[in-house]
Amino acid sequence: MNITDNQRKASILIVDDEEVICEGLSRLFSDRYLTYKARNGREAIDLLREHHEIDVVLCDIIMPEMDGTEVVREIRSGNKDIKMIIITAFSSPKKVCEAMRHGANTFLIKPLDLSVLEMMVRNAVQVKNPSAVSVCN
Repeated sequence: MNITDNQRKASILIVDDEEVICEGLSRLFSDRYLTYKARNGREAIDLLREHHEIDVVLCDIIMPEMDGTEVVREIRSGNKDIKMIIITAFSSPKKVCEAMRHGANTFLIKPLDLSVLEMMVRNAVQVKNPSAVSVCN
């Protein structure tokens, strides 16, 4: 299948300092979306500068160097349209609320319900780019 510019494959950036989370989520989404992985916030920001076509960011909130709230703030300063989903093992209302105030669209608490996460990503992609290819079986 040829993908035209109007029907490009949607892309996701997965940001988590836990390698098993990055790898697992990448495998989960790689058949439907282009996936990029970052092990920390600084790496995520660098990837976003390099790959402007990223539609959705899945970002852990507690990470060394640059936490998820800082990532959200940095992304929002340069990209108002990208959809951001915060994932966290700690249901700290203060951290989640801070990330939401700075522009995160929604959040999900670990352990992740993968069917809910898939639905959230699918919805975010459709809102961000209604013509993006997203094959959901």
